[in-house]
Amino acid sequence: MTSESHSPDRPIVTRDAQPILVVMAVFRPDPAHLATQIKSIAEQTDIGPLTLIAVIADGTSETLLRDTAAGAGVDVHVLNPGGQLDAVRAFEAGLTEALTISEKQAADGPEPLIAMSDQDDLWHPQRLSRGCAEIRRTGALLVHSDARLIDDSGTELHPSMFRYERRHRAPGLRGLLYRNNITGMTTLMQVGLLRTALPFPQQNGVHFYHDLWLGLIAEALPGPGVHLIQEALVDYRQHEKNAIGAVDRSARRWLRRRSREERLSWMRREAGPYALARYLGISVHNRMAETMANGGIPVDSARTGSLRPYLRHRLGAGPHLLDAARLLFTGHARLSRIAAGFALVNAGRLVWTLRDTFYSRLPKALDDFDNRLYGLSPGVPPKKSDITGAIGGGTKQPQDYKSLIDTRKMPSWEPVVTPETDAAIIILVPTLNPTEIFAGIATALDIGLGLAARGRRVRFIATDMPLVNPAASRLFVTRRLAPEAIESGAANRIELQCGVLGRGLTLNPDDRILATAWWSAHIARHLIDEYDLNETRFWYLIQDFEPNFYPWGPEFADAMASYELGFEPIFNTTLLRDHFATQGFGFATAGALAFHPSIDIARYADAPRNPVPSESGARRLALYGRPEVPRNMFATAIEALGLFIQDCGLGPDDIAPVSIGLRHDPVKLPGGVVLESMGKLAWDDYPPYLLGTDLGLTLMYSPHPSHPPIEMAASGVRVVTNRFGGKDLATLSPAILSSAPTGPALAEALLRAWNMPPVCDADRRIDLTLLGDPLDKMLDRLHEQLGATPGVASYGKKMS
Repeated sequence: MTSESHSPDRPIVTRDAQPILVVMAVFRPDPAHLATQIKSIAEQTDIGPLTLIAVIADGTSETLLRDTAAGAGVDVHVLNPGGQLDAVRAFEAGLTEALTISEKQAADGPEPLIAMSDQDDLWHPQRLSRGCAEIRRTGALLVHSDARLIDDSGTELHPSMFRYERRHRAPGLRGLLYRNNITGMTTLMQVGLLRTALPFPQQNGVHFYHDLWLGLIAEALPGPGVHLIQEALVDYRQHEKNAIGAVDRSARRWLRRRSREERLSWMRREAGPYALARYLGISVHNRMAETMANGGIPVDSARTGSLRPYLRHRLGAGPHLLDAARLLFTGHARLSRIAAGFALVNAGRLVWTLRDTFYSRLPKALDDFDNRLYGLSPGVPPKKSDITGAIGGGTKQPQDYKSLIDTRKMPSWEPVVTPETDAAIIILVPTLNPTEIFAGIATALDIGLGLAARGRRVRFIATDMPLVNPAASRLFVTRRLAPEAIESGAANRIELQCGVLGRGLTLNPDDRILATAWWSAHIARHLIDEYDLNETRFWYLIQDFEPNFYPWGPEFADAMASYELGFEPIFNTTLLRDHFATQGFGFATAGALAFHPSIDIARYADAPRNPVPSESGARRLALYGRPEVPRNMFATAIEALGLFIQDCGLGPDDIAPVSIGLRHDPVKLPGGVVLESMGKLAWDDYPPYLLGTDLGLTLMYSPHPSHPPIEMAASGVRVVTNRFGGKDLATLSPAILSSAPTGPALAEALLRAWNMPPVCDADRRIDLTLLGDPLDKMLDRLHEQLGATPGVASYGKKMS
């Protein structure tokens, strides 16, 4: 490949022996499987020089990887980020390194080809040579192949992954968004593909894999994009530790009769895959536009026409329906169902919003306006007529009383009580969908994971939102386990269940229940009383004074009532426990369990600062902005920002404020300054963003110390927050400035922060034990108080 072929539209391929870079993500590998895979890489035939780029995604397997590669005679280039990476980020790091290496090698000879490898499969000797030949023959940016499925010991399970999973062999760009047919460890690609595909779009957790994104970009670039080699060139090992494995797509698995509850939640479950497809479709379109704007490919040469259904704001169901019909007639019944589901979600999206706008809101708005007019004259509205057909529609049908009751207080499932299931700690959380999880739910997850690390079976039940992607949710949850907890088998003691559908949920008489919000406390009491559980008191994770989330009324009263239901409390910080004590709650004793926020201070404090000014050189200010959450005081924060900028005479060249938390419209501030909204940052992107930020403003009008001020201070951000009663986070670090919760007082604190020097390393080392026991110590006490669990003889290692 010549050095002139850097354009990603279609690099020129020569018949010279091209070097090959193999990217492998290594995460707690089985040593025998790793040795087998690297040996199979070393035994590839008829190829140019090969280098293995190994990304140590677990941060601990570097020695094993180097020794194994040396034993097989494989040249290895190691990337060790020092922490844990999920599969997508690990391959992104490895592919980025491969692109860097290829750019350095370009002047000395042909550009390398790039392959991806799992750590536990087995390559056939011609895997790479066949790929090289097909790239030369077709000019494709990416080639991939079929695979043979084998079990843990190497025994064949099925000769063809494509036939087993009923994959479409040539789905095209839009078809890839129905179901990906590209498996990363079978791929070989040209470097030009990476120039456009990197970096990957953001995601919170893992909702799409790198191979899908690479395939989409290859198909969208001009020319022959993706080519399938219709033979098995890899043995794909299936075992319990697969990040993602082969799935039986036989029709009998989805044509079964479904319950009413499943049908009622169908739209939400179908909406998840559709939302992902729409997100990726828009992301591909945007990436192509950027590539054309930067001169990477000729203008109007991208092949993104098939993405139009995802790009249209209102219409787009028609192409999905046509796809459904075509796929059905060509024997792809399951893919046809997916396409039809996309069409229905697309149409339902429009119908729902129109109905919400016109059917639900418009009549009420008109009635309200008319009543105001009648209030002027004659002072009362006209009487409703009982005659059908009269103006006003006659008498309305009575409303069912259940629609007026807060149904969150009752479980939406009917569990089956049986001693045959293992006793577990049941943890009730509102949702288990990664994008809906904020700090409060994450803390509840960490408590459950800590109990699982101590040998207990833990069952997380989502009470409010159905699981959109169970695999992504489980990966998000188990990834929070410490390495020693995983080694002790903690992941195998964790279940995730959907309480919205309630299918297959059971109770053991010895189950213990942990509530995490006021309505789940009512659910816990109902389950104990209705199903005669042996433990008559539940555990209640109290993370705020929840009645104050609401005005005086039913929700305020129900939240207050939850504190009288008979439970053992677990307080998130001694500050909150002290607040309850001052309010006269008898359960808030000095001996009640209390722990400090589960913030990994080292994750922020150990990383080097990297301030990133805007293009104009302005200092960056991060606002924790959640307009929909009253206790985060968005309006007060905006008032403070406006006063601060106005009083200091700042402009866009001086300050660049950015809102993180929940997405909202831009806000125009004095001096021509605009507050832009980034919304919620992905978990792995959050620390790097804070490390590049100068100032922070994050408010919480409640006794609970929110995480953002502490995380910002540990990242070296000079952060302003508010006091509340006995809460004063400035006692934790000089990097935190506490203020009265008013606009002028906060503006004055921002001015002080603006003029202070950078935060020193010592001030980033925040001692959270001032707010309670470390989570591990609290879990030890909780584990002891829970006592023996029936059926569990011993407990595993503790979570670090």
